[in-house]
Amino acid sequence: MSQAPALEPAFAPAPHGSLRVAAAQLENVVGDISGNRDRIIEAMAWAQEQDADVLVLPELVLTGYPLEDLALRQEFADAALRALEQIAAAAGRCATVVGCLDRVVPRRSTDTRLRSTTIAAAVCCDGELRGLYHKVLLPNYDLFNEARNFAAGDDPARVWRIGEAVVGISICEDMWSGDGPPERQAAAGAQIMLAPNASPFHFQKGRGRFDLVSKVARRNGIPVVYVNSVGGQDALVFDGGSIVVDAAGTVLYQAEQFVPTRFCLDVPLGAPRRRADPAAPTVVHTRPTARTGASRRPASPPALEDNEQVWGALVLGTRDFARRNGHERIVLGLSGGIDSAVCAAVAADAVGAENVLGVAIPGRETDPREALLARRIAESLGIGFAEVHVDGAAGQIEQGLEALIGAEVTRETHESLVARARGALLMGVADERGALVLATGNKSELSIGTGVLGGDMAGLFAPLIDCPKTLLYELARLRNMRGAVIPEDVLAAGPTALDNERAELPPYAELDQVVYRYVVLGEGVEEMVADGLSRDRVRGVLQLVDDAEYKRRLMPPGVKITAGAFAKDRQMPIVNAWRPYRREEEAIVGGDPAPAVGNADQPAVAPEDDPAVPG
Repeated sequence: MSQAPALEPAFAPAPHGSLRVAAAQLENVVGDISGNRDRIIEAMAWAQEQDADVLVLPELVLTGYPLEDLALRQEFADAALRALEQIAAAAGRCATVVGCLDRVVPRRSTDTRLRSTTIAAAVCCDGELRGLYHKVLLPNYDLFNEARNFAAGDDPARVWRIGEAVVGISICEDMWSGDGPPERQAAAGAQIMLAPNASPFHFQKGRGRFDLVSKVARRNGIPVVYVNSVGGQDALVFDGGSIVVDAAGTVLYQAEQFVPTRFCLDVPLGAPRRRADPAAPTVVHTRPTARTGASRRPASPPALEDNEQVWGALVLGTRDFARRNGHERIVLGLSGGIDSAVCAAVAADAVGAENVLGVAIPGRETDPREALLARRIAESLGIGFAEVHVDGAAGQIEQGLEALIGAEVTRETHESLVARARGALLMGVADERGALVLATGNKSELSIGTGVLGGDMAGLFAPLIDCPKTLLYELARLRNMRGAVIPEDVLAAGPTALDNERAELPPYAELDQVVYRYVVLGEGVEEMVADGLSRDRVRGVLQLVDDAEYKRRLMPPGVKITAGAFAKDRQMPIVNAWRPYRREEEAIVGGDPAPAVGNADQPAVAPEDDPAVPG
């Protein structure tokens, strides 16, 4: 837990009074109800020491987020509700807003018992549970699927009395409507909005959050306290970065990213409004604020640039995936290229260099300089290093295969066998050492299916799965600014050309642009051609992206850092004959007509030619 931030000089007293708000962006740990409970109670004791009026905690801080179908387990909900009772009993004079589960009576006869669970914010004070607010708007788009598991709340205008202030509470998606709970609560007299959140990271998310919070504040004339959680959960990273803005939408404080932290400040209240809703606020406590001395306003930590945020997300996501799955050590293949070099640096930052082993696994075609570079990378990072030649193992399998088919294997099959032998070796090392195997592939190559199943795609976690190839060079240079750990020879080499016998592929810079526009922006051939891109190249890339869908389903999870991560944001059928960019009378990626559905270990190879594709 980071230390409480230093205070800025006093500022002018608020004309309508203020509320001393404490906030704790706690770790997001799914399923650890007892551990989460203890962290919450510790934060409550700290907030009381700060003489705060209210403590705000993240969305579903008691259970972790996202719960997916864990929310449907009745024994899990029972345990969470018992823990909430213990939290309420521990509450002191400082009110606490706790993200939790609750149950409601289904509103329709078609509702099932399983969908009576809601996302809620419990308000606890003086040893009691004073009430619960139920999340009204449930996101059901992109990576979110809350409508599957939760019932929606039906009281968007509910407000609360804390001291002399009327307070609104809106949970995450409730803020996004433009005509949702914040507007209803402001109309009911709310002078400040408390907003528990569990908002997953991507590198453009920070700007969107600020715009949202600022607009909500300005639209309703009240300050907003937006509190986010921190931690890695499977492919998602929650980065904190909590925000407090005044009624004009100006930032009063923004918390550090990627670390659990606490802060406390006096937030000037918005002007009291005539209540349009006749319902009286739910009373939490009516103790007026009576303090002497300067108002509290902490200084915000320095903001992180985009690539610094990406690095923080990669490290935190890898660290939490490893430790929460019981792994203290990491092993990965170290080839001497940019992918494995960046992956090794992320691993070293995540679990400590002493807990990382890089293994160089050259074959007979491997350039000897690659193994030398791999050793230099390991030495620069201070990680363990080993070199194991793979020709013997792959050769035995190749001989058996040739005896089976009565012919020599092709070059493509030989390369696939060598890659799979490397994967098997790394998995064996992990089994013996209890380590987590990292797959080192990047988004560019994953998008067009150049990886080998069971080979360079082998692993239990893939930190770089959402990082385009061109971004890796930027990340490597960023990491080297904190200490030269990736040799200049690796950076100077630049990305290798993308080509094969059946397709003319663009350079990585162009490939990454086409993939981004297709996957994230949803553009097609004509939009890209209108901007000067080659029609044949664009159509070839789009064909490969669609043909590689089945491979991406077999990849391990990895850190989401863009708004268009394959595993979370794009959900396409594996068997899919829809190819609007293909003309029947001509080939897309070569001399022969391309199949409507083609999945292969090598780009643009027909399925019947690929031994890795199930028959």
